[in-house]
Amino acid sequence: MVAATLIGLGMGWWLDKKLDSSPWFTLIFLGFGIASGFRNIYILTERELKRSQEENQEDGDGRG
Repeated sequence: MVAATLIGLGMGWWLDKKLDSSPWFTLIFLGFGIASGFRNIYILTERELKRSQEENQEDGDGRG
């Protein structure tokens, strides 16, 4: 999450310096970076929950 936020911040800052549009691109890309970070957390959480459920089903099937 931190990496995505910093990448968005850096891209926005660079664009603002190139286009002399401070602070608009910084704010926009910072928002994109934060959203991307939360999206990554959501995807990783869903993947881990799915893996955990599959492990629980495998454990339950072998005991019966």
